[in-house]
Amino acid sequence: MIISTTNWSFIVFVVAFFVLGRLSSGDNLGIFQEYEVHIINDISSNLEEVIVRCQSADNDLGEHYLNKGDDFNWHFRVNFFRSTLFFCNVKMGENEKIFNVFDVGYISSKCEDTSTCFWAVRDEGIFFSCDNENYRKAYKWA
Repeated sequence: MIISTTNWSFIVFVVAFFVLGRLSSGDNLGIFQEYEVHIINDISSNLEEVIVRCQSADNDLGEHYLNKGDDFNWHFRVNFFRSTLFFCNVKMGENEKIFNVFDVGYISSKCEDTSTCFWAVRDEGIFFSCDNENYRKAYKWA
């Protein structure tokens, strides 16, 4: 069966209408969903500064120096292809860790209820939470 140009245009219109209707109703299918990521210095010592540099394929968020209790955060939308990925290089004294702070295929499922991902830098390593209260250890320093 060959679809005519008119029929093809109608099909595209119906699909676009459906998707836009879902987006405007708040059910965004995960496309263009907004997320927020926080990197928090939760080191026990007031003397220890944490250096954070985060980036994606499109955005380099620069280097940030966090004192105890400081929170570096940003928000973004998931791209159309659902391939959004942010990673960070975190340094604390002699310790350093590079890890994904947001990977749409993995991390988003862990924090999609709140659309917020929290990462706490602690003496023992890097901890993850989706509510800024219940943290679990995600990475060791070594």
